[in-house]
Amino acid sequence: MIELRQLRYLIAAAEAGSFSRAARILNIKQATLSRHIALVEKRLGMVLFDRRTRGATLTANGKTYLRTVQRVVKEFAEINAWVAATKNGHAGRLGVGFYTSFSAGNLRATLGEFQDKFPEVKICRCERDRTLLLAGIENGLLDIAIMIGEASYRGLTSRPFWSERVLVAMPQGHPLAARERLHWSDLVGERFLLTERDPGPETRNMLLGRLGLPGYTPKIEIDDVARETVLSTVALGEHLSIVAESALGIEIPGVVFREVHENNGHMRTGFSGYWRADNDNPVLRRFLDFVVARYSLPPTPAPPSHEKPGKETS
Repeated sequence: MIELRQLRYLIAAAEAGSFSRAARILNIKQATLSRHIALVEKRLGMVLFDRRTRGATLTANGKTYLRTVQRVVKEFAEINAWVAATKNGHAGRLGVGFYTSFSAGNLRATLGEFQDKFPEVKICRCERDRTLLLAGIENGLLDIAIMIGEASYRGLTSRPFWSERVLVAMPQGHPLAARERLHWSDLVGERFLLTERDPGPETRNMLLGRLGLPGYTPKIEIDDVARETVLSTVALGEHLSIVAESALGIEIPGVVFREVHENNGHMRTGFSGYWRADNDNPVLRRFLDFVVARYSLPPTPAPPSHEKPGKETS
């Protein structure tokens, strides 16, 4: 059987134009190089180099064989590089689920920067509600889901990632639009429209907690529509809505956004990542390390070892 190193010797001799020069480049003895090339010729049953001339001159068969050998060696090097990149997370696939807007904000910026740094990674994005995202993680279609809050789910590892400002979306002609910042008390008595899809239920609970007063319940309508439809409805002038700053990239004519402030500054909502503890995808680990570095977070716990415990030795 012809060995890969013998093919490399053949290429080196052809490119150097001399057995002695090729041997020096490879840091081996000329006799060793000559012997291995002769073994290749013997196995093939054809002469690859014309030894009647000075230097390493390829025969017609040698030139044809060399073209194939160069392709084989190049492809072998490429597949080895791909394996190494895949094992260390520099290449491969990352399934990311979310239900927030992808038009702006930290999610878009994070995935964009990660893609720039690791161009050989294919990022598969999936926008669904919380239930379907969790199912996607469970069945392996998704590596990680990024969602609002810090809930706990059995079998999943999670950690806080980043936070975004909470904004009020309102018609451009609304009296509150003249203010640069708003407080929750300014929103008492307003009508709100939310989507029943995520994060609509969480936003409704937040409104009830912030605006609910003895004898007063916030006016909240919930429709089965997308966030863009909610904002388009807001532009008609009868409702306000609550969004995270990731929605700032959605440009709806007639809609403006204002920050909601509390006593200690503008209000923010947190986003967390959720993944299976036994997910051994190297790209996921690379992504988690990237997020930790980007947001200066404490290190992410290492995945559990899958090695079976051995017997103790004395």
